[in-house]
Amino acid sequence: MNLRQKSRTTSAILTFLFGPLGVFYSSAAGAIVLILVALVSAGTVIGPVLCWIAAIIWGDYTVRRHNESVDRLLNRPLDDDGDGPQ
Repeated sequence: MNLRQKSRTTSAILTFLFGPLGVFYSSAAGAIVLILVALVSAGTVIGPVLCWIAAIIWGDYTVRRHNESVDRLLNRPLDDDGDGPQ
């Protein structure tokens, strides 16, 4: 496991600009799933748009979860909202 924190800002920028491709920063498996869903639903407009929105949410969620795991492994206390060191 990578024991370095990932940036939520970087994740947000990458997923906003590149959609499912930007999710590779936080989750390769998530990116592949979203890309496949976007390709399968490419005949509609709503499918890829929903995948783009899901990519932003999924990217942020996986970065937060990764950072929490790193904090637990390194015995760092979490702040009140549970998203990082105090």
